[in-house]
Amino acid sequence: MVSPVPTHPPIAGNRARILTLANGLMAAGHELHFAWAALEDGDCIAMMEYFDGRFIELMYRTPKTVNGVAARWRRGVLRRMRHASAHVWGVDDWYDSGLTDQLRVLQAQHKFEAVFVEYVFMSKALEIFPAEVVKVIDTHDRFADRHLHYLRAGKQPEWFATTQAGERKGLARADVVVAIQESEARMFAAALAGHTRVTTVGHLLDMSQSVLMVNVPRAIFVASANSINVDAANSFIADALPLILADLPDFELWLAGDVCLDALDAPGVHKMGRVDSVAQTYAQGMLAVNPVRMGTGLNIKTMECLALGVPLVATESGSRGLENLRGRAFLAVADNDAAAMAAGVIRVLRDPELRASLVHEALAAAREWNAAQLANLATTLQPSSPWAIQKAARV
Repeated sequence: MVSPVPTHPPIAGNRARILTLANGLMAAGHELHFAWAALEDGDCIAMMEYFDGRFIELMYRTPKTVNGVAARWRRGVLRRMRHASAHVWGVDDWYDSGLTDQLRVLQAQHKFEAVFVEYVFMSKALEIFPAEVVKVIDTHDRFADRHLHYLRAGKQPEWFATTQAGERKGLARADVVVAIQESEARMFAAALAGHTRVTTVGHLLDMSQSVLMVNVPRAIFVASANSINVDAANSFIADALPLILADLPDFELWLAGDVCLDALDAPGVHKMGRVDSVAQTYAQGMLAVNPVRMGTGLNIKTMECLALGVPLVATESGSRGLENLRGRAFLAVADNDAAAMAAGVIRVLRDPELRASLVHEALAAAREWNAAQLANLATTLQPSSPWAIQKAARV
């Protein structure tokens, strides 16, 4: 598995996704080596222990396509012109060519039978491996025109976005493209026109823990510090929190994770900072909230609440990909409806029978979800699949 994002510490949804996918592969009996091209900080000692020594830190240097003088000047001009293309990257712009020789050495040493690459912008790594190796891209998200979601919401685009042609080029390097939710799988399949197999493996859930919530009027929001999460926390604090406090003066919102760094201070808001255990954090409240108002991919925070059996009120963006579970495993409200969010929170706090029902249905949905995702993951590398037979014939 080649990843620009570490698994440890698992302080963000994308890290949790990679960690649970790795765990699913190892639980299925595969020997997994984790090669980390460090685009951000991580805990090498923890990863070495988790992967039982099969952890490799690759040397990564930011390419000139990202931080070169010409590239930075061009983007600066386009931003001043308020041109949307200022936020668009070539699909390989973030790939460091220095990774190529490092991965070739690893392949020569271990003769891997399959390679998972995390994110389409690392897909060039797949070209290093011989044809008989099964090549998989775990997409996490749809990056074609991703910047437009931010611009339409009046936000500064973050992280990576590319063109539809660029994403198609990257995905076509794989034998199997893994989408994190069905709607994105359909988009990838349409773009690839049947030339590459597309499957869906949603976020695999850790079902080993459950949470006994406290009987106090308190909601928990666990999130990293990206702008979508900060916007969610601040919109809840500014718009929904006063409505809840008017009805329930003792209500508290507890924030956990790096979202605390940029969240507003207000009466009723308690900031926990980074926490060691998500389960223990949720156990400090009576319910969880996920008030994000935009986004793509699958919302990992919501999935973790299902796996832990935590009563939840989420927005539509906070429950994307889980439309069939709305109103059953959690309460869902419109993205920009603070009154509905406040009413949902108050309803859950005041109705113990509803809370019990949400807990039961969340755990049932999580078990059903995991079974489906594990089955899909198993077929991704299954030698007897029609796709694998066709690949073997080509080789």
